[in-house]
Amino acid sequence: EAMKMENEISSPADGVIGNILVNPGQTINTGDTLFTIG
Repeated sequence: EAMKMENEISSPADGVIGNILVNPGQTINTGDTLFTIG
């Protein structure tokens, strides 16, 4: 099984996640959009 990683993402402002654009286990690259703020 591949190493699982979890990273906390912080923000200087309040907001609500609108849409999550990636799936669990999906490989992502630097600069990929992960979610939208709704």
